Amino acid sequence: MYGRRKKLPEILNNFEASKLLSIPNPRFPTGLRNLAMMTVMLNIGLRVSEVTNLKPGHINLTENKLRVVNGKGGVDRDLTIPNGYTTEILKKWKEARPKGQHFFCTLKGGQVSTRYIGLAVKRYIAKAGINKNVSPHTLRHSFATEFYRQTKDLETLRIILGHSNILTTQIYVTLACEEVEAAMNGFNQFVR
Repeated sequence: MYGRRKKLPEILNNFEASKLLSIPNPRFPTGLRNLAMMTVMLNIGLRVSEVTNLKPGHINLTENKLRVVNGKGGVDRDLTIPNGYTTEILKKWKEARPKGQHFFCTLKGGQVSTRYIGLAVKRYIAKAGINKNVSPHTLRHSFATEFYRQTKDLETLRIILGHSNILTTQIYVTLACEEVEAAMNGFNQFVR
């Protein structure tokens, strides 16, 4: 008997991810915050709940470090913030953010909800003209796929994503399998 079919998740390609992050500079603090949150999911691979639970003390922009506290399964992990765009957008948000317990807080200092982030992602995807069904988790999948494509390091990816089992991480091998695509494109098919 065959097991249940598991559908591969949707991901953004490099062009789409760049398009999403290239939306014109936000005029309002909430726009800057939303762009910073999406950048963290897309360039560091955080889950949406991990983004909402980040505290100001969890982000060290001097050392480019970020600590995920109580990630899925109650596991903490330390991650490196990529230099360049991600660091710069986080610095801008840090300077503009109101006082609050959470790093990505509302204008009144409260915690941003995961539902709000989901709606914001949909809004930004529409603004970017990307015709895909994208959720915050799509951004995480896109990060993981691109990380594996560039490094071929499944164990490090497992640690970054906070997976307890390598089998969970292996889906990104399938998503990033450019070699299979290239081989199939070069295959001389049988013809009639």
